[in-house]
Amino acid sequence: MRHLLIIDETEAEAGLTPAGDDLYILHDAEGSHEVSFHGYAVRVDDVMDRVAVAVDGNVAYVHLNGRAHRVEFREPVDRFARGGAGGGADAIAAPMPGSVVAVNVEAGQSVAAGQVMMVIESMKLETAIKAPRDAVIETVHVSAGKTFNKGAPLIALVPLEEE
Repeated sequence: MRHLLIIDETEAEAGLTPAGDDLYILHDAEGSHEVSFHGYAVRVDDVMDRVAVAVDGNVAYVHLNGRAHRVEFREPVDRFARGGAGGGADAIAAPMPGSVVAVNVEAGQSVAAGQVMMVIESMKLETAIKAPRDAVIETVHVSAGKTFNKGAPLIALVPLEEE
């Protein structure tokens, strides 16, 4: 999964995949890079550099190559809520942790305000997730039987195209 990072006020998407003992693959706009951590040093591809990191919530201050950088992790739900899901999409986020009982829609389908798009269950209580307005389903992020955490994106909507 790629994450949105704000690095020195510039947005960057990146993902980190485990690739073995202390080895990861960093996926970013420039491609893929091997990354490993060695105490106070980090190796990216074949370049080893000393690094110091201080973390404060979703913000990390990274000292690398003689420069300090501010790196903010943007929560996926916040990103979707700000329109980062693509084209001004609306994110329907999970109001509580639970599991998906039924999915009644699919990508590309039009929905009307109040239409039940999904049914979720939490603590033996079923909740209908309804369309907040007329829209088109952009993405269904979870399927029947899957579990999710509070705030997880369930469905992304895009406005209906005006004729």
